Amino acid sequence: MGAIQENFQTISALVEPHVRVAAVVKSDAYGLGLVEIARALIDAGCDLLFVANLHEALLLRSSHIYQAVAVFCDEFTRFGRCYRSKGLIPVINNCAELEALNATGRQTYFLNVETGLSRLGLAFVDVRRAYLSGTFDRYSPLVVLSHLACAECVADATNVLQRNRFQAIYDLLRPARGSLAASAGVWLGKSYHFDMVRVGSALYGLNSAGIQPNPLQPVVRLRAKILDVRNVARGEAVGYGATFRAVRASRVAIVGIGYKHGLPWACANKISVRFAGHSAPLIGRISMEYTTIDITDVPEALCVPGSFVELLGKDFTVEDLASAAGVKPQEVLTRLGAGCTRRYLTSPEIGR
Repeated sequence: MGAIQENFQTISALVEPHVRVAAVVKSDAYGLGLVEIARALIDAGCDLLFVANLHEALLLRSSHIYQAVAVFCDEFTRFGRCYRSKGLIPVINNCAELEALNATGRQTYFLNVETGLSRLGLAFVDVRRAYLSGTFDRYSPLVVLSHLACAECVADATNVLQRNRFQAIYDLLRPARGSLAASAGVWLGKSYHFDMVRVGSALYGLNSAGIQPNPLQPVVRLRAKILDVRNVARGEAVGYGATFRAVRASRVAIVGIGYKHGLPWACANKISVRFAGHSAPLIGRISMEYTTIDITDVPEALCVPGSFVELLGKDFTVEDLASAAGVKPQEVLTRLGAGCTRRYLTSPEIGR
């Protein structure tokens, strides 16, 4: 928890004092536990949380979390009364939702505008039409926001194009506050910060902008238990498909973690685990419940059933695992978080 709070403070120090830092805790806080992570961020000074849907927002409220909560997308046209009764902020994503809001009365809301991602949000022509009809005079958004498509690549011209498009809408809808940058966008510079940044990946230690040296702290340590140890003769296969054959008489350990728990199937035969100062390669295919490691070169006393091995930590991070598997770090984090038992530590040092 301390590492997440430290990452929040790192981002806060990068922006001007007037720029609000909102925390994105959608998808169960990227698989790490919505309520627990939200509380840690609030303790660090965060006063605005973004969630994916109404279910997550109501979970926060039922857990006695009463800070401002904005809901990225969940049918405001159907559930407007619930938003109002629970003090939730809808993100309005289309004209139908804007019309529903206009018809139901005063409601604090954020307006999502499309500037180049081609996902959710009102197009500029729709914003202009609503502006000319007086919609925003009656019910002005508290925040107008958009999302960058290529923020991870600093030199991509799409960033400037989207910023300019957003600036035009921002100028039109003032005094609404503006929010364009998410985690990677923070590193593009002050001209992208406007009045608020929305930080998700960076809070969880993911350096999506590739900043070096990495200013973010890793927040996840993943361990799994050795279930059994066995001898494998030279030439014998290990695992489904016989993708690994022992080139020498070997000792292998069966570890209680598999793709059911979120360990990427594609990292088979590509990574190593660590324990007690030693490294042991993962061999053979990853099964649903199990993974096999080669412990031939590890002292026998260190790897007995019941011992733990470390798959993620300071020396091998979520991003390293994602690179080995050929997937996005966010995908790894959300799947592991959903499949594994969690334990929360207050120290920022995950390697202890």
